[in-house]
Amino acid sequence: MAATDLTLYATPVSVYCCKVRVGLALKGLDWTELPPPGGYGSAEYREIVPQGTVPALVQEGFVLAESDAILEYLDEIGAGAPLLPGTPRARARARALSRFVDTRLEPAARALFAFVGGAPVPGDRRDALLRHLDTLSALAGPGPYLGGDGPALPDCGLFAVAEVLAMLGRVLRLPLPDLTGPGRAHPVAGPHLRTYAGVLTDWAKGKGAAA
Repeated sequence: MAATDLTLYATPVSVYCCKVRVGLALKGLDWTELPPPGGYGSAEYREIVPQGTVPALVQEGFVLAESDAILEYLDEIGAGAPLLPGTPRARARARALSRFVDTRLEPAARALFAFVGGAPVPGDRRDALLRHLDTLSALAGPGPYLGGDGPALPDCGLFAVAEVLAMLGRVLRLPLPDLTGPGRAHPVAGPHLRTYAGVLTDWAKGKGAAA
C-alpha cells in the first residue's frame, strides 16, 4: 500500500497517535501524516473528521477515528502484517489487553499530567496508577510482549504509554516501573518511540518541569 493511500491526522504529544504510528510501522505500511487543519477539535477539522479527535485515518474518502478501530480495520482489509493473533481466543485476549491499556492504564497516567511542573501528586492518584500497573502485570504473559512472542495490538498502546510513564516517573519523581525496554529495543517501533520520548520531554519542560 503506497504512502498516498493512507493519511493520518495526528498531533505530536498524543499517546494514541503514537500508538497508531507504532502500529502502522509494525505493519510495514507507509502513510502521510498531517496535523488537524485549524487545530485539534476545530470546525475546519470536524468537516473532515466529525469527532474532531486524533488520531484519524483517511483512506480513499473513508474516514475512521479511534486507535483500535484504525488498527483493527487495517488488519481486516489485509493491509500489512497482522497485529491480531490467528485464533479467536488469542484475538479476544489481545483486544481485552488493548482496551485495558487504553481505558484504565492510560487515563490513570494522564491524570498526573496536571501535576507536571506544579503541585505534588496526591496519594490517591499515584495509588490508582500503581493499582493498574499491578493489574497489567497480572494480565501479562511470560513473554516480553503483551501479544506473545512478537508485538501485537495491545503492545502498540503499551509501548506509547510506557514512554509517558517514563516521563512522569522522571519529572514527578515517582517510583514507576520502567516498561520502555521492549518497545525501544524493537527495530521498527524503537525510532518512533524515541522520537515520542523527546516530544514528551519537551512538553514537560514547557510545563516548567526539570525534565
